[in-house]
Amino acid sequence: MYSDEDILEGCKRKERFFQELLYKRFSNKMYGICLRYAHDQAVAHDIFQEGFIKVYQNLHTFKGDSALGSWMYRIFMTTSINYIQRTLKNKFEVSINESVQPIDDSISEEEAEHWMNHLTQEEALIMVQELPEKYRLIINMYAVDQMSHTEIARVLNITESSSRSQLSRARKMLNDKLKLKMDKKIGGQ
Repeated sequence: MYSDEDILEGCKRKERFFQELLYKRFSNKMYGICLRYAHDQAVAHDIFQEGFIKVYQNLHTFKGDSALGSWMYRIFMTTSINYIQRTLKNKFEVSINESVQPIDDSISEEEAEHWMNHLTQEEALIMVQELPEKYRLIINMYAVDQMSHTEIARVLNITESSSRSQLSRARKMLNDKLKLKMDKKIGGQ
């Protein structure tokens, strides 16, 4: 078994064997990141390829301050965000009406727990993938990648209030999708 350091050194020497080991060791996790941000598998695959190209091109910059997987995670997350940003047509513009209308996206803890016990990971992923790109981007950055609204605003070049508004709308859409899904499951039993 080769350590991450062995693989890293082999990749820096451009040895195909170690490049393949790096790919095999981290491909599932990195593809998962791409899949979360993309609206379908084809887009996720494009992001995935772009991410690995960036990893291979930038291995010489890895200083070992963090785990290799963490460093790669950041590259894939950034690549995913940048890819989605390039494809957004209307970016993150929020109208005056959107920013002042409060959205009630709250559900009880008991209701959320019930739904999560009856929802597969695949169903949850599909629901997120079906969100419009700007909402999918915000929900991933905030809920999964644990970025603050300040960080999101900086990365996406939007205001913090726009980040909060977009997150609220994403949650509302997910909540509506979840209710519809659960109504179908309950009604179909």
